[in-house]
Amino acid sequence: MKELINFSLYENDMKMFESDWGLMRNFLVRHDLDGLELFVDSSPLPDVPVDLIEGVHLPYWMGRHRAWADPSAFSEEMEEFEKVYVFGGGNREEVIDNFRRSLENAAQLDTSYAVFHVSYAELEQVFTRCFDCTDNDVLATTAEFLNEAVSVYPNGEPPVRIFFENLWWPGLTFLEPTNVEYFASLIDFNNWAFVLDTGHLMNATMKCDDENCAIDVVLDLLSTHSDDFIKRIEGMHFHCSLSGDYMRSSLEMEAPSGFDAKPFHDRLSSVMTILEQMDQHMPFTSGRCSEIVEFVSPDFLTHEFISTDLRSFDEKISIQKRALHG
Repeated sequence: MKELINFSLYENDMKMFESDWGLMRNFLVRHDLDGLELFVDSSPLPDVPVDLIEGVHLPYWMGRHRAWADPSAFSEEMEEFEKVYVFGGGNREEVIDNFRRSLENAAQLDTSYAVFHVSYAELEQVFTRCFDCTDNDVLATTAEFLNEAVSVYPNGEPPVRIFFENLWWPGLTFLEPTNVEYFASLIDFNNWAFVLDTGHLMNATMKCDDENCAIDVVLDLLSTHSDDFIKRIEGMHFHCSLSGDYMRSSLEMEAPSGFDAKPFHDRLSSVMTILEQMDQHMPFTSGRCSEIVEFVSPDFLTHEFISTDLRSFDEKISIQKRALHG
C-alpha cells in the first residue's frame, strides 16, 4: 500500500512549502510517504516533479447533474466563473471537453489514478438539503456523462484509471449496496475503481459523534457490501469526521436571507463555512483506525487534511500515522 497526502497548486498549499518542491520532497521522506495526490483541472500544467505525483483529484462540479438532466440550466443568467465552477462549463460539449483535458493532464503526469466525485449538491442545497432527485438519478446522469467523455479514447477506455469517490449528497454514498451495483452496471468502460472516503461515509450516516463509534459505523457499513465491491476499493481518503450532532441538528437549516442575490464568491464563502463543520478532516487518533484499512486493503491511502500552515499539516499527519501504524 502506498501512502500519500493531498496537495494542490493553489497559492495556500504552495506557500506552505515556499513553492519549493525540494522542501516538499523532504517532507514526504520525513513522514515516510510515497507521494502526492494532486488536484488537477483542465488548465495547462505548470512544471511539477512528475516523480512525486502518484494520483490526482479531478474537479468536482457540484451542479453538473442538474445541467445533464435539464440542459436549459446552462442558459441561466450567472457569472461565467460560476457556470464553470457549478456545471463544469457553459454547455454540454464544454463540460466534456474540460473533463477530457483534466484526464489528459493526469495522463501527462503519468499518474496511477484520477479521483472523481459522483455526487450532486448546489450551493443553496448545502443549507437546505432539499434535492429534487434520488441517488439513482445522479448515478444515471453521471454514468451517461462519463461514458460519453471517455468514448473517444482508444478502446473506449480513459487514459487514467478513474476512482469514483463517495460523498454524503445524492449520488454515490456507499450507504446502499444496491446503488453501488446500479452505478457499476451503467459504466461502459473497465478502467475504473472506487475510492472510499472514510470521513464522507461518517458524514453520510449522521451518527458519528466519537471516534470509536465512527470506526464501528464504517466497519459495519462496509460489511453489508459484497466482496466484489470491497475488492474494487483501490484507494482510500483517510480522515475522521465526527460531525454527527451537527448533521442531525442542522437538518432544518435554511439558506441565509437574500442568499440568491449575493455575488457568487460570497455565496461560496458561506457554503464553505457550513462544509467545514460537516466535513471535519480530522486525523484519526485511535489505533483501531487500522481495522478499516485492514478490512479494505487499498492500494493507495491518502492522508487527506485541510491545512493552511505547515505546522498544522505536519501535526495532523504525524498523529494519524502514529494511530495507523502504532
